[in-house]
Amino acid sequence: MKLFLSIIAAILAPAFLISAWYLYGQFTIFESNDPYIWVRTKKFIISSLVISSGHVLLLGLPVFLLMRWANIVRWWSTVAVGFVLGAIPIAIYTWPVHSKGNFTASVNGIATVINGVPTQEGWLQYAYSFSYMGLLGAMSALAFWLVWRS
Repeated sequence: MKLFLSIIAAILAPAFLISAWYLYGQFTIFESNDPYIWVRTKKFIISSLVISSGHVLLLGLPVFLLMRWANIVRWWSTVAVGFVLGAIPIAIYTWPVHSKGNFTASVNGIATVINGVPTQEGWLQYAYSFSYMGLLGAMSALAFWLVWRS
């Protein structure tokens, strides 16, 4: 039962945080009486829960069971592994170096890729994205560990 509750905490913690951040952004962009804020937020929450569940069940749980088998479960090792497991999928998915052709990309008018080569700003945005997801993974792992140890 404790493992089940730990898994639920690990799924809900990052999904709640990123959904709250999304909702904050909705209120800063749109009028507060816009009824579609809640429609968009509901869809975002569902997506967040699905992604968080996949990370926890497909990546986090097997690694936790291996760590428990090896008797290396500590708060710091759990958080570190959570960071890595949160960061790796997005780091692979958004890898900015592609072997296909020359293309140029920009974000908010700032060039991130020129002729197929990432710029310094492109690398910084890449590092920000996987670091952000890594922090969500670390928070998820900490929530898991806190419930599991209680």
